[in-house]
Amino acid sequence: MKYCIAFLFTLLFNLYCLTIYAQEKKIDPNDITIARDEWGTPHIFAKTDAEVAYGLAWANAEDAFEPLQELLIIGKQMMGKKDGKEGAPFDFFVHSIGTEKTYQENFSKISKEYMTYLDGYCQGVNAYAKANPDKIILKKAFPIEPGDILKAYLVGFSALSGAVDKVTNIMEGKYDKEPDSKPAGSNAYAFAPHKTANGNTFLCINPHFKITGAFSFYEAHLHSEEGLNITGSLFQGGTCIFMGNNEHLGWGKTFNHIDQVDVFELEMHPSKKLWYKYDDEYIKLEKRPIWLKVRLGKIVIPVRKMTYWSKFGPTYKSPDKKYYSVRCPAFFNLKAGEQYYRMNKATNYKEFQTALDMNAHSMFNLVYGDKDGNILYLCNGMQPKRNPAYDFTKVLIGDTKEKLWTEYYNHKELPRVENPNCGYVFNMNNTPTNASCVVADNCNKEVLKYADMRSGDNNRSHRFMEFMEQDKKYTFEEFKAIKFDTKITQNSAFWKSLSGLFEIQPEDHPPFEEAIELLQNWDGDASAENTTAPLFLLTIQYVFEKMGYTDVPFTLGIPDEIPEQLYIEAIEHASKDLIQQHGSLKVPLKNILFHRRNGKLYPASGFPDALSPIYTSREADGKQVAEYADTYIHFVEFDKKGPVKIQTLLPFEATKTCEDYEDELEMFNERKLKTMSLDKKVVLENAVKTYHPVPSE
Repeated sequence: MKYCIAFLFTLLFNLYCLTIYAQEKKIDPNDITIARDEWGTPHIFAKTDAEVAYGLAWANAEDAFEPLQELLIIGKQMMGKKDGKEGAPFDFFVHSIGTEKTYQENFSKISKEYMTYLDGYCQGVNAYAKANPDKIILKKAFPIEPGDILKAYLVGFSALSGAVDKVTNIMEGKYDKEPDSKPAGSNAYAFAPHKTANGNTFLCINPHFKITGAFSFYEAHLHSEEGLNITGSLFQGGTCIFMGNNEHLGWGKTFNHIDQVDVFELEMHPSKKLWYKYDDEYIKLEKRPIWLKVRLGKIVIPVRKMTYWSKFGPTYKSPDKKYYSVRCPAFFNLKAGEQYYRMNKATNYKEFQTALDMNAHSMFNLVYGDKDGNILYLCNGMQPKRNPAYDFTKVLIGDTKEKLWTEYYNHKELPRVENPNCGYVFNMNNTPTNASCVVADNCNKEVLKYADMRSGDNNRSHRFMEFMEQDKKYTFEEFKAIKFDTKITQNSAFWKSLSGLFEIQPEDHPPFEEAIELLQNWDGDASAENTTAPLFLLTIQYVFEKMGYTDVPFTLGIPDEIPEQLYIEAIEHASKDLIQQHGSLKVPLKNILFHRRNGKLYPASGFPDALSPIYTSREADGKQVAEYADTYIHFVEFDKKGPVKIQTLLPFEATKTCEDYEDELEMFNERKLKTMSLDKKVVLENAVKTYHPVPSE
């Protein structure tokens, strides 16, 4: 009863706050200008931040209304209505982690300034939906409100943190806490003035992620008269720039392998149903029944599911009738979007650090550079202060408050390197301890234990370090060329773990002697014209498939001793494939490797875990088509006054709007970049289309 009264009071209070926020001034879209450059990138100009947010929402909806809606529909727990039984598990997850309760308890803590910004964004989405009702996926999802955005950020970070996988493991009777591996990653590096030929600061931002879908990237430039002037990338439906640069500073983000999700098996009472042990007493699990609304044909039916809540958080019953609680920092955080907003508006290193003080992002490494010459690497995340007496990398028995964490380390206590003497910082999804010429050892052992869950250096970090061994000052062109490198280095753990392949005696296998010699003499070059890379790629793909590997061996090396016979099978498979499809063992990589966009194939280059990476799937005709790749590229050069050069590329924009503009994927294959500007006058003078976000007549 006490809980119900408290919850009711909180609900009423926040409804009052919501009414206040809902009374924001209605935005006149005629006060907003969207300027499209020759590549279709929207540059949004307005007097206020909220008006800019309106323009961003409208432009993003014009370009990609479907993925924008999908992220919001997930946050609103309406995937069951959208996709039926396939979508219902998303709603189950969102309900079960207490999204609504967290929202109700923390809504009032969001600043009025940011809520005004979100209100502007919501007005933009709602206006576009009203003007284009035929493009709405789910009518009941509209109109959207600021709270929907806040919940979408919470759910998004929870999903990215890996919590969905843990809940799925419990519901399916699997309890392995080993972090699931996805072929997603990123590059980010920065050079201080004393590392560059002209004394400027250089920054590279290069996320690698899924090419299409809700977590694909979008590019925009936001410019208000209230201090907002930034260009960069964001996920579809994002409300601020996630990574990019403003007039003073910039940052990139990469996926980090930190332990963000803990699983606790509850010790249940031997006879009293739903009672679990907690210290010297037994406490009853709180029942949290949920009703999923699931579309079945043309009707929507309610489906009742039971979830629970313990001291440790959301709790689930497994098929063998055990109870597991899942705890993740993202479940309890509503400020992720606001932190991005503060980062967008920071004007110097101190203000950027203040934004980081919010500690509202549960994950992602950060690489930073600014016009004052500061550079920073940070293994960022809401890392819990866990009891060192227990090993949280495993499933723990949830029987005591000693295992219940409630506080987090601040960003200054996490692995970081700040303004090193050698003048560079980097991260390529490798160990956070190797981020420069000095070890990121400011953190204690307990922090590092959970911040370095895939300890080691991958091919990309090894390759980057080979460039740094040259001990030279880089021009901006040389700085950019590092990112486009396609070589697999012999210094990597992956290459060294292939010793069994390189020790095969070619003469012992006459049918494949030529193929073996080609593989053993390959120098690791995966450029478009290289004629051995396809043979190597197909051979390794076969081995990985047979052994059930993901992308982990690219960091830690192949964990098993591969039998020579498996290598021979792989070589035979690869050889037959190439000869059947192309009539030769020696085929240029661009002839088998492709990007696909809007139904059109584009020749490609690269290799899994190269600095210019590509992860593919084989199609029936033998073509290797990319699923993950260079989803966004952003270079910026700062002098003491600000950015003097901004060059970017969004190769995989797949919208109809984009078809009317220059093709960035063809530019990517030619290693060309587009030039961006933060100068309103320059942008407007060069725009190919300028308009207000109002419905067309």
